[in-house]
Amino acid sequence: MRRKNLLAVIALAMTVMIAATACGSKNNTKQQESSKEASATVASSETKAGETKEGETSGSEAASDDTQEGETEETTAYVQVTSADAGSINSGVFTSVSGKYQITPPANWSVDEDGDESVASFTSPNGNDILEVTYVEGDDADGAREVYPATMEEYKKLVDRGDDMEFVRYNVENGSNGSQKFDYAVRYKNAQDGVRYFAISGSYDAAAKKYISAAGTIESDDKAVIDQVEAAIKTLKLK
Repeated sequence: MRRKNLLAVIALAMTVMIAATACGSKNNTKQQESSKEASATVASSETKAGETKEGETSGSEAASDDTQEGETEETTAYVQVTSADAGSINSGVFTSVSGKYQITPPANWSVDEDGDESVASFTSPNGNDILEVTYVEGDDADGAREVYPATMEEYKKLVDRGDDMEFVRYNVENGSNGSQKFDYAVRYKNAQDGVRYFAISGSYDAAAKKYISAAGTIESDDKAVIDQVEAAIKTLKLK
C-alpha cells in the first residue's frame, strides 16, 4: 500500500515538473518573439529615418545645384571704369587729372582705379592686355626714363630676350642736351612670360624736366588688339 502511494507521489511530481518545463519553454518563446518584434520595429524606424534624411539631402543638393546653375547663367554687362586720381574719359579721350596730357585708349578699356596721373594704366576687357602712360616732371624725370641706344642692334645686346625679339620698328632721336625721343615695337617669338607684343613711344625733355611715354604690353594672340594699342599710342600728347 505504501509502495503504491509512493509511486503515485513520484508520478505526480514528474507531471508537475513536465508542466513547469513546458510553461517555461512557452514563456521563453514568447519573450524571443517579443524581442524580435521590437528589433524589427526599431530597424524599420531607423530605415525610415535614414530614407527621410537622404531625401532631404538630395533635395538640398538639387536646390543648391539649381542655384549655382542659375548664378552661372547670369551675365554681367561690361562697364568701363575710370580713376578720379588719374583722370577722366570724355568722348573716348582720356585727360589726366591736371590736364597735362591726353590719350585715346582703345574703346571699352578701363583705367586702373589704383593709378594716378604719374602712372595711368588701361586694361582690356579680358584683362590680358595693358596700355600704360607714365608722366613724370621735375627732378624725378631723369630717373624715370630709360636711355635708349641709337640702333636696335645695340639695344638687343642690352636686354635679356634680345635674341627672341623681332623688331617691328626702332626709332631714336637724341638731343644735344640729353633730350630723347623714342618709338619702337617688337614681337616675341616665344611668349615665355605671356607677352607676345610690346610697343612704346615717348620723349624726355631735359630742359623742361619732363618725361612721358605710352607703352602697350599685349598677351592676346590677336592682331586687332595690336592695331588698337598702336593706334592709341599715336594719340598721346602733352597739353
